[in-house]
Amino acid sequence: MRTMTRGALAILLAGTASMEIPWAPGLAAQEVEVAQGVCADCHPSLEGYRLEALNHADSISCGTCHHVGFSNDPDVVRLRRIDQCRDCHGDITESHSGVGDRAPECTECHSIHGTPELTPTQVASARCGVCHSNAHPAHALLDADAPFCADCHTVHDAAEAHPESAAKESCVSCHSTPHPGHDAQGGWFGRVGEDGAPTDEAVTCVACHTAEAGFGLAAEADARCSDCHEESVAVHAGHRDEDVTCTECHDLTVSVVGRRGRAAMDQACGSCHEETWVAYRGSAHSGFGDAVTAPGCATCHVFDGGLAREQDPMRRRLAATVLCVECHEAQATLVSDAGGSRPGSSYGKDFHGETVLFLAKGGGRVPADADVLLCSDCHGVHDVRLMDRSEVAPVCERCHEDSGTKIAGAWLGHDTPGPRNAIPVWLVRLFYTFLIPFMLVGLTLIIGFHLVDQRRSGARMWQAPGLLRLLARLRGEPEGEVGTVQRFSRTERFEHIGSMVTFILLVVTGLPQTRPDLSIAQGIIGLFGGIWTTRIIHRIVGVAFVVLMLTHVVRAVVRAFRRRRLPVMVPVRKDFEDIVHTFKHYLTGSPLPRVGKFDFSQKFEYWGLFLGGIVMSGSGLVLLFPELFTQVLPGILIAAIRTMHGLEATFAVLVVVLWHSYGVIFRPEIFPLDTTIFTGKMRLDRLKHEHALEYERLFPGDTAD
Repeated sequence: MRTMTRGALAILLAGTASMEIPWAPGLAAQEVEVAQGVCADCHPSLEGYRLEALNHADSISCGTCHHVGFSNDPDVVRLRRIDQCRDCHGDITESHSGVGDRAPECTECHSIHGTPELTPTQVASARCGVCHSNAHPAHALLDADAPFCADCHTVHDAAEAHPESAAKESCVSCHSTPHPGHDAQGGWFGRVGEDGAPTDEAVTCVACHTAEAGFGLAAEADARCSDCHEESVAVHAGHRDEDVTCTECHDLTVSVVGRRGRAAMDQACGSCHEETWVAYRGSAHSGFGDAVTAPGCATCHVFDGGLAREQDPMRRRLAATVLCVECHEAQATLVSDAGGSRPGSSYGKDFHGETVLFLAKGGGRVPADADVLLCSDCHGVHDVRLMDRSEVAPVCERCHEDSGTKIAGAWLGHDTPGPRNAIPVWLVRLFYTFLIPFMLVGLTLIIGFHLVDQRRSGARMWQAPGLLRLLARLRGEPEGEVGTVQRFSRTERFEHIGSMVTFILLVVTGLPQTRPDLSIAQGIIGLFGGIWTTRIIHRIVGVAFVVLMLTHVVRAVVRAFRRRRLPVMVPVRKDFEDIVHTFKHYLTGSPLPRVGKFDFSQKFEYWGLFLGGIVMSGSGLVLLFPELFTQVLPGILIAAIRTMHGLEATFAVLVVVLWHSYGVIFRPEIFPLDTTIFTGKMRLDRLKHEHALEYERLFPGDTAD
């Protein structure tokens, strides 16, 4: 009886261990020990167990959960225990509310008897598996190496039961670089915005690797891919009964690009495009290079933009040709023993290649019958092959129907012109290679001699009479009467202005056509409305230039017959003598030769430009009607004439920029501009100094000395 009373009192006190007992101060803490010892008398498995280890010594005892009325009813104990946990841990939300009787209790994971610590996470994972037996089958296969449920799922907070960021961090702990393609875009699985820049929004692991999918279903991955790559996914949408999935071509675990090897991707394409696949397998592209450099289906049909999304058939063909040029510009392939050029470069410098590059890089619709020769016209599309020279003529005749087979000779192929290949073209290039530097160096030396002579005589550009008069006019100072003489007629001034305008337009519309690789050339062509419009303008202006030249020649010949003497611009013996005397003056200081209306430099400049105009007009006429001229000329001469046309234009521009600009702008005597050709008049003092013989002819009684 005494023992039972002691035990009952101990249990009673144990149930109130955390309370202050008013009739027995300090008894609570003491009797907790007694109660624990009494419980241990019957429950030896709890021997040595101390609630202090759980940090619960001040809050719970055996009687906290076990009813003081000695009731061990499981439901009573369970409810009492859960209520007691909530009294202290009220901030923890029950993550399984609403599950009912299947809901796990606190003690299913947190041990009360037997150990003073929380159970390992695998105990909790085992309890999760009771209900979630089929969750994450991929990880379930890993057994001991499998991650625990609590590594990703926050147990006590239902609102964050599946935090993707936490799951991602847990995945990365084992899968250090699973998807380098996304890793390179924006950090770990960073999404890319419309501008191509990484965003803060992440593509997390569970976006594709769901609990039900195991390692991830391709269809679910495609749905997630389309969030960012909507246009790319749409390329194959509805392409067949069963849509092509992203992972058929893209292996996210392989490389930064994320694409599978060439062979795997080509075979995936070939599974649907069987005829194309057979043609490709027999082509020169098949098996060329290695898995990285080899051209395959994805080389041209780029799924993230380009050909696959280009609606205009002709623009799609142009874009494909640009890919050919870019690839074969980087690799010296498909060249014969006769040369060593890069096919991309040689094609890009040809008339058709230049047209294609301008059209492809410009905007707007291109006519389906655009007269351009594409790579595929000769080499095929999917059945790419090498081509013999004898096969070129039929291709040319598709557009040049009236030219015959000679027009094919105008196509230089992919070999560099040389002594054994395209000899006329090589000779033209060789001629201008020596002519242009020789003339530029010679003209530069003459300009240098003249500047030294002017400085020696005291002339300075900032003291030029023309500049001083301009400054005085700007200051409003009155200009005194100055004697002038009529030097050019109205017709001559019109001819000069017409020649100047047409020359500038021909240069601006012509030279950019030869450099489609330069952005400035593309910009200029764009200002004129594209390559087609630019060429039309160039041809119209060229015809106007020819008309001006013919008018000038006819007028000069008629005037010469009327006056019964040679035109004044024809060089005579004295002009050659003046060359010698001029250089003597520069070297020894001897007097300058006395000249008439035009000196030798003006005459030679005139004839240089005139003869250059004849070359440009004649070659331009041939290029305007190539089919007509190939009736009598070999095709290779058309190519040589085209080369001459471009090099002569370059030569003319350089001479005008260097020599003519110095003569009419930067000469110290006439700076900032010689206006004689525009007004038709020259000051008498200048005429007397520069053209003494002309002055004496006009004023017989006065000498220029």
